[in-house]
Amino acid sequence: MGKRKFNTTEEFINNLHNGEVSVINFDGKPLPCIHIDTERYRQILGKIAGKKLAVDILLDIFHDEKTVFVDIDMTYQGYGIEENYLLYANDKKEFFQALATTGIIGILPIDSSSTTEIFMVQIPKLAAAKSAWEQIKSIISKGQII
Repeated sequence: MGKRKFNTTEEFINNLHNGEVSVINFDGKPLPCIHIDTERYRQILGKIAGKKLAVDILLDIFHDEKTVFVDIDMTYQGYGIEENYLLYANDKKEFFQALATTGIIGILPIDSSSTTEIFMVQIPKLAAAKSAWEQIKSIISKGQII
């Protein structure tokens, strides 16, 4: 899939991740989590369980100087799995702040109430997550009326 392009606000809205996004307390640290369809979660884990794994993660930021969308592209190298999660960052600031702190994204099934099913993926470069958070924060703050 790779880098996606959106031309209208409607295209952004129609492609938003429809699962929950949260930040949970994991061992005393904030862990940003993306909740996905349970069937898809099981498919992904079925392919990668017990195997060597590398996940390439791209945070693609789209904005209009006040509204920010971030498309999280996760490519599971060597497994033919690519997932995109488009988030409206204005409402998910805590998620991106936690990502910049931990450098880890938790993936879990949408119907899970347990933290035992979290699959954690580390961002290859924490500096990229920090830079993305600074950019998101700066854009959102410019768009706020004081």
